[in-house]
Formats: sequence, C-alpha cells, structure tokens
Amino acid sequence: MSASAGERSERAYFRFLGWVGIASGIAIIAAPNFASLLAQTVNSAFGTLFPAVPFAALLAVLFLLRWSDLREVLLKERGYTSEAPTRVLGIGIVVSLLFLRSDTGQSMATAGAAVILVFYGTSLVVNPLTRSFMFPYVILSSVGIAAPTILEWGFGEPLAGLSAAFSAGLVSLAGIHVTWHGTQFLLMSRAGDSVTGVVTSDCSSIVSVTTFLCLLGLMHFDLKKDSRSTAKVAVVGVAALIVLNSARIAILLSVGYASGTDALLSVHSWIGYTMLLGFYLVILLVYPRMGEGEGIKALQSTKPAPA
Repeated sequence: MSASAGERSERAYFRFLGWVGIASGIAIIAAPNFASLLAQTVNSAFGTLFPAVPFAALLAVLFLLRWSDLREVLLKERGYTSEAPTRVLGIGIVVSLLFLRSDTGQSMATAGAAVILVFYGTSLVVNPLTRSFMFPYVILSSVGIAAPTILEWGFGEPLAGLSAAFSAGLVSLAGIHVTWHGTQFLLMSRAGDSVTGVVTSDCSSIVSVTTFLCLLGLMHFDLKKDSRSTAKVAVVGVAALIVLNSARIAILLSVGYASGTDALLSVHSWIGYTMLLGFYLVILLVYPRMGEGEGIKALQSTKPAPA
C-alpha cells in the first residue's frame, strides 16, 4: 500500500471516530435524560437493564458488517467547505435539537429520537457524503425506539391479555391452579403463601417485538435479502415472541408456586434476558441462510447452455 493510500485510509478512521466523539458529546447535552429513561424502560419490561447490552451489541455488529462500504464513502470525503447545503442542514438539525432539549427529554421515545437525530445531523456536518448510507439506520432506529410507546398505547392491554391467556393455559397443563381476573393472577405456593401479580402492558412483549423488527430491518439492508424472506421471518418471529413471552410468564408462575414471591421476583430479573438472547441468536443463524436456494437458481439460470 502506498503512503498516500495509507494516509487516506487513516483519514477515514479519523473521520469516523471524530463523528462518534462529537455526536456523543452533543447527544449528552441534547438528551441528558436518555440514559435514565432507557434504564427505567428496560427495567420495567425485563426486570433488569442487562438485556439492553446484547441489543446494543447486535446493532453495533450489524453496523460494523458494513464498515467496508462506509469506509469507501469516508475516503471520498473532501474538504470542510464541500457539500455546503448538506452541512448546513446538519447544523440546523443539531441546533434545533439543542433548543428543544427540555421537551425531548420528557419520554424515552422523544429522548431516543433526539439521540439518533443528533448522530445523523452530526454525520451530515462532519461527513456529509454519508447521508444516504446512514439514512436507513436513522429511520429503523427511530421506529424501534418510538414504536413501543405508540403500540403500547393501542395494543399493550390487549396483548397483555393474550399473553395472560396463553400463560394460563400453559400453567393449567402443569396442574398448577391459578385464579385469574383479567390480567391479574393469584396462586398459593407450596409453602402456603399467596402469590399475586398482574401482567401489565410492559410485560406484553411489545418492546421485544419492536426491537426484533428493527434488527430484522437492519439485517435486511445489510444482507440485501429479498423481501419475501424478510416478511416470512417477521411474521413467524412476532408470533414466536408472543408465545415465548407467554412461556416466560408461565415459568415465573411455576417458580412462584414452587418457592414463593421472592423466588419469582428473583427469576424475573434474568429469565427474559436469557430467553430473548437465545431467540435472537436463532434469528441470526437462520435469517442469513434464507433465500440462498433462490439466489443459486437465479445464478444458474444466467449460465450459458452447454454446446
């Protein structure tokens, strides 16, 4: 590799790291409540913040899979006066978010959207040629953050009732008697203690479903899969997550029956993470292999017939 090529390659890394550093600093100012709101949201849904770690790691992996493409874009960047309209647009986005920080910090959806837009606006300023590359990530990540709040308002309670109904059927098969009043439950543990609780909209699997669809959308762009394969995985995955969430609730009820309320709360803090992590690993293994047969057939059809 020539010296000039090596310098250009280093410049691409510096541009990327500079963008991440500047965007992170501005995001802390534009959305100061984001970290606490994220912790509160994930804790209420899973009982622990730890599930956010593999979700963020998966997003990072999907992003890094396209590093070669991003690097090619960064190598084409010119001086600080190039792409002036794009840079001005980015400055406008960032400045607007700084002025609106008191409003965007009111909820997880608005704070998360502000962080995403800060990173996108900063990319337009620092590396304007990345505008098309980054746009799908902006849209899908924004949907992934905002959708749970919107869907919970319209579908949280019905989905919680569906999960409760499925869970009631599963625990009845195990011979455990549970009294249900809608989504509220009451059972007696083996020790004679009463165990009570409610399946809330936070426990309705909306967060896991929207996160799954967001990650699936990112994989669809990264792997350039056909829409039919993605649609099949989306439908099956959403149904599987609803059933998986019902199984999680049933396991928690079984633990409460065997060992009481304290044991149920203890298991609640990690079982959702374990089951969802296993689910996402399966998706990461299965989804990339879908559609391979069609692609091979298409390639074979383009080969000339033997003489």
